[in-house]
Amino acid sequence: MVSCKIVSALYAAVPSRLFRNFLIRTHVERCGQCQARLVSRTEAEALFVKSGDMGAVEELWRRIERRTGPDTAVPEKTRAGLRWEWAAGAATFLVLAAASLWLLRGVQTVAVRADYARPADRFEISYINVGGVPAQAFIYQPKGSDMIIVWAEKNP
Repeated sequence: MVSCKIVSALYAAVPSRLFRNFLIRTHVERCGQCQARLVSRTEAEALFVKSGDMGAVEELWRRIERRTGPDTAVPEKTRAGLRWEWAAGAATFLVLAAASLWLLRGVQTVAVRADYARPADRFEISYINVGGVPAQAFIYQPKGSDMIIVWAEKNP
């Protein structure tokens, strides 16, 4: 579900047809939820109109031709439009990469040391039951403190 939202956000952010096609194809191939929402081949074929179901097609096309003219033609995308599409996609990618690096600049790794979880000197547990079943105990004493934290967990 989270990946579906990420794909939707990327689809809206990047206007490149090639990127959108790649994004949708790879997502639908891997996402079980999206595959479950797709219709089967027989359901899709039932939605199509067959040639035998149509009436007089010639009259319909004559009426459509009379209403259409040279001013109703759909303009094709020019090379300049495709360049802007690519430029917008590249700019979106650069903004996302810069934002990711900016967010990750403050993340630091902490080395795990063995003395953080040293055993308590004056503390002993004979047994621990959770729900009447023997459990596994984890004991932690913060460094420089007399406080002892005991965590009990059911055995798997």
